[in-house]
Amino acid sequence: MKLKFKKPTITERRDALAGLAFISPWIIGFCLFFAFPIFRSIQLSFVNVLNMSEYEIEWAGLQHYKFMFREDAWYVKHFATTATEMLAQIPLTNVFALFIAILLNRKFPGRTAYRTIFFLPVILGSGFIMTQLLGQGVQGEAMEAAQNILLPMEVKIFFGAEFTAFATDFLNLISSILWKCGVQIIIYLSGLQSVSPTLYEAARVDSATEWEMFWLITLPMLTPTILMNLIYSTVDCFINADNLLFRHIQNTGFALKEWENSAAMSWVFFLFVILLVAIIFAIMRPFVNKVKD
Repeated sequence: MKLKFKKPTITERRDALAGLAFISPWIIGFCLFFAFPIFRSIQLSFVNVLNMSEYEIEWAGLQHYKFMFREDAWYVKHFATTATEMLAQIPLTNVFALFIAILLNRKFPGRTAYRTIFFLPVILGSGFIMTQLLGQGVQGEAMEAAQNILLPMEVKIFFGAEFTAFATDFLNLISSILWKCGVQIIIYLSGLQSVSPTLYEAARVDSATEWEMFWLITLPMLTPTILMNLIYSTVDCFINADNLLFRHIQNTGFALKEWENSAAMSWVFFLFVILLVAIIFAIMRPFVNKVKD
């Protein structure tokens, strides 16, 4: 059977060239600044460095990959903790961000001020001074102070240690989600504002409720935005400074000077994130394509 390939139209060619021109700065920057470090990182995970100054190496095979699972007491533990946190935070962050975006998309007094408040942690957290403060544990102290307000000592004593531990973990998770969902809220807001108001007007004429309009109009039209936010949330968890596995990899490479083990740990975690992104694409792709059709 002879395969027939459809010849792209002039419009499709022009769009492809426009897209290529749009991402060309990233491609050039990747080739100049990232391609060689990535190659060196892969190489480091399979060799032993005899002399770092002159970069004398010898082949080690899978030695460093075996080390992280057999001899490193912390890697598997941190990997499991980080994976569990990622699988919990990604959907919760997006559900919360979508809920807040829907509320902020409505017309009410002070809407701009509320939008600024939810995006403020992103602005503050991106500054150098705030980053240094967070690195010194300011965020943890702030969370502890908030927990003491929401969970007084009398409540802890009355309900016992198990309830206190569960409530503390829950409050930490909610605080983390509140701190990190600013970008997702802005993206969902842009997606909500791109939905045509005529769809809602036609639905109201047919006596549709707000709940029905959410499931039949808002959510289907937002599937491309949801996919983008899920990918962004995954990458954000991956590079988060509070990530225990990320800090363990950094400590192994820069504090213990075990660059080979650090590189191997990094690539295993990177492959896990790539697998998670592929699963998200596989789950969301039918819904996104359905909306396009």
